[in-house]
Amino acid sequence: MFIKRSQLSTVQHSRACGHFTYIYPVISRRSRGLSIGVNLNLDNRCNYDCVYCEVDRGVVGSETVVDPDSFGQELYQILADIKSQPHGLEVRDVTFAGNGEPMAVRSLARCIDLASGILDALGFTQTPVVVITNGTFLHRRWGLQALQSLDAAGGEVWIKLDAGDQEAMTRINGTHFPLQRLEENIFDASRILPVTLQSMFMKRWGQPPAPESVGHYLACLKRLIEGGALISKVQVYTVARQPRSSHITALDATTLGEIACRIRRETGLSVEVFA
Repeated sequence: MFIKRSQLSTVQHSRACGHFTYIYPVISRRSRGLSIGVNLNLDNRCNYDCVYCEVDRGVVGSETVVDPDSFGQELYQILADIKSQPHGLEVRDVTFAGNGEPMAVRSLARCIDLASGILDALGFTQTPVVVITNGTFLHRRWGLQALQSLDAAGGEVWIKLDAGDQEAMTRINGTHFPLQRLEENIFDASRILPVTLQSMFMKRWGQPPAPESVGHYLACLKRLIEGGALISKVQVYTVARQPRSSHITALDATTLGEIACRIRRETGLSVEVFA
């Protein structure tokens, strides 16, 4: 199966790709190119219900048990196909994301190990394995195992942090998971490997985030820094694909840039902006 750039788009991240069950290639803004996406959440379930998510939770998924060996076979096939192309696209990363929370999958560490081995075997030695997570399973045994596998593979963990107070977190992420516990998980994860924080800013009913909400978010970042969390960077981004909720729309680039400037100025963290 040969991949053409014209078949891919930053605004269309379909999880359906040929005969593959787990693999879906995309052009990713945050990866800055071709990312080999991995969807282990075939049942479409997630413990978050983010207002900006485009996944239709009303559609019942197909499977609940992940077969790591089948995943490995699919990843090997698509990477081998890409490598065989004389002028193929550069693979920026292999990213576990998909239709739910990848850290909820207890075989994630095994899948990370497989991905790392396959990348090395095929000569993609500079291509990292990335896990995008909401951070709520990082204190679980299997979550810690996944982080250790990522560290051993030289991979990256991108943790979602969309709010700095409990009310906003519940409203944005559709969860009652304690923000304090999430902060503790981020701190503990950073003791294993540096973390990237991934923060969504958007308009609700045409209105940008309230200044006090941005202030609470900055206060949260400062708590993490003061606690000793090792944060490699913050990804400040906005809506790229149409969410299920029609009142959620993209934040303009100017406002997004202003938020990023405040983060840099008040925390000293490295910030990437994706408008």
